[in-house]
Amino acid sequence: MLDSNRVAKIDRFLSVMIQERQIPGAVYAIVTKNETLAENAIGYAHKDFKLPMRLDTLFDLASLTKVCATLPGILLLMEEGVIDLDDPVKRFFPTAVNGELTIKHLLTHTSGLPAHKPFYKMGLSKKQILDYILKCPSIPSEQVVYSDLNFILLGFLIEELSGLPLDKFSEEYVFKPLGMTETGFNLQAAKERFASTEWIEEEQTYRWGEVHDENAFHMGGVSGHAGLFSTLADLKKYVQMWLNDGKTETGAAFLAPAVMQASRRNYTRHLNLNRGLGWQLVDDEYSPLGYLLSKDSYGHTGFTGTSIWIDPDRQIGVILLTNRVHISRAINMNRVRRLFHNLVAMAMQ
Repeated sequence: MLDSNRVAKIDRFLSVMIQERQIPGAVYAIVTKNETLAENAIGYAHKDFKLPMRLDTLFDLASLTKVCATLPGILLLMEEGVIDLDDPVKRFFPTAVNGELTIKHLLTHTSGLPAHKPFYKMGLSKKQILDYILKCPSIPSEQVVYSDLNFILLGFLIEELSGLPLDKFSEEYVFKPLGMTETGFNLQAAKERFASTEWIEEEQTYRWGEVHDENAFHMGGVSGHAGLFSTLADLKKYVQMWLNDGKTETGAAFLAPAVMQASRRNYTRHLNLNRGLGWQLVDDEYSPLGYLLSKDSYGHTGFTGTSIWIDPDRQIGVILLTNRVHISRAINMNRVRRLFHNLVAMAMQ
């Protein structure tokens, strides 16, 4: 199914990106419903120490937290009849100033909430962060504005409805059922297991083994928008669940097919960007997917240099994990992703 010569081109391409200091290293996999077609670990998890990247390296997933922890949590609550997508946020948080703001607005990034707020600089507690977001003025549905605040609020919603902290809920109801044994917030492991992220000038050291995102770090490492760590092996299980209509590797049901189909639907067709529930869909604009994989593909990216994309036409999932911020957050990671995905598509010919 895969052209081995073209797979070798993928490895060479990533090696070139390492030589050109676009990324320090990378781990990737191409999977089907039940097998791994290709995978490799290339380059360094920590460039200064020449620490080799390994298939079991732990990565700070950054915004992949949104679709690997918060999204399945919300979908599980929807499946159990606890929430409806059109429920107003005010139903669960009475102090919300906008009575029109719904769960669907948050999931599709059509809430009108600001893209970002530096809560870590504002010195707000978690409760104050929740209050701040609930009191933010917003006009839903005018356009898609990708906002961390949407998923920070969804993380708080999971906690409110489940009575559990987000990290405990995710561990019990998402990661354990899926057999994701090395995925979680504030993971405890030897530093050598982690891919190092960015140099922190104030601390005169690299952020290594702790969450890179400033707001998530300020919130104790647990948030609906960032903070999750995982390995390639665990993410393969997650992606394969999506390829298998909600079934785990043991065949057990995790999410209902109808719920999964609903999450992949385009809810913003007439707006500026295409969005499902949590998922980024293919746009004519500068999509990280490139041009050669299916136009029905869906996925997400993470600021640290991570991404997962699922092509339902080819029935494959593509995982690319890098720690590009270890070199610089100014690197054009989307170009790296596009070239990588184009090479994956060519390998499938």
